[in-house]
Amino acid sequence: MNKKINISIVGTGLMGLQHIKAISKSKKVNLHSIVDISNNSKSLSKKYKIPLYSNVNELLNSKNLDAVIVATPNQLHEKHTISFLKNKIPVLLEKPISDNINSAKKIISSANKNRTPLLIGYHRRHNPIVSKVKELIDKGKLGNIVSANVLCWLYKHKAYYNEKWRISKGGGPLGINLVHDLDMICYLLGSIKYVQAFTSNSVRKFKVEDTATINLVLKSGALCTLNISDTIVAPWSYELTAGENPAYPKTNQSAYFIGGTKGSLQFPNLNSWYYKSERSWWKNIFDKKYNIKSDGNTLVNQIDHFCDVVSKKIKPKVNGNDGLNSLKIFDAILKSVKTGKKIKV
Repeated sequence: MNKKINISIVGTGLMGLQHIKAISKSKKVNLHSIVDISNNSKSLSKKYKIPLYSNVNELLNSKNLDAVIVATPNQLHEKHTISFLKNKIPVLLEKPISDNINSAKKIISSANKNRTPLLIGYHRRHNPIVSKVKELIDKGKLGNIVSANVLCWLYKHKAYYNEKWRISKGGGPLGINLVHDLDMICYLLGSIKYVQAFTSNSVRKFKVEDTATINLVLKSGALCTLNISDTIVAPWSYELTAGENPAYPKTNQSAYFIGGTKGSLQFPNLNSWYYKSERSWWKNIFDKKYNIKSDGNTLVNQIDHFCDVVSKKIKPKVNGNDGLNSLKIFDAILKSVKTGKKIKV
């Protein structure tokens, strides 16, 4: 029987709590301890009967630690993550990798220098539906990818904006909702060469945007449009269609539409469209539904994957360079919003 991996959670905010729940469902891991200074962390320590440490140094001096999940604020990612990598402790780092590109590069350099695994927490890649889409594209079932359309339309209620940071720089849908979609597009379709983006705050009138459209030119030549808004009453966003998080009611719709020379595909409502013989808009077009259930345990799948990486069975599915790539794209989008120009990534 394989030994369980002892993992500590550093930061018990929203995502830290989600990781604790995921660990409790995994058969491959033990919750070693938590690191935090909040009052909530004390009750968590009692609930799970695990040690509570007030800082990273205390954790580093503990025994039987195999790996950590860092879920602290973005500006602390570099400091915390590198302290573990220097001690050759594998890290699952919550997205984004950091709050700036130079900091992200330092984290990656430390992982490489210390030959210690670094994973970035883009958990959507651990959904079997996403794996199936990747398989179909890589096998050429859609032919050459020509274009894609990604929707992230949802409506956030008034109480959401009681937190003042959500109406300030970084609090809009670009800063909060975009990162997962950027990673997904790159994972499925390849590298992005240029971006051009436009934003609007015409609905809520906050300083921060409530709507954005982003045009992406991929290195393959394919084009992609990403349309995002938190002021639209609609069922078309990944959160509302994938069923990964029970906090969001599932709509059984799709948010991604990918088109190629041999067929097209929509997901998470996994359906493909194709011709049986001649490809012509004058011919009947057929569809095929793939009966693969969207997984509500992607965070558990990610934990299990992390354990296999720590055990040296496999390499990280989402590594530091993936995290850096998403950060570079996001930086280019912000530059385009400011200038209105097409920006090279």
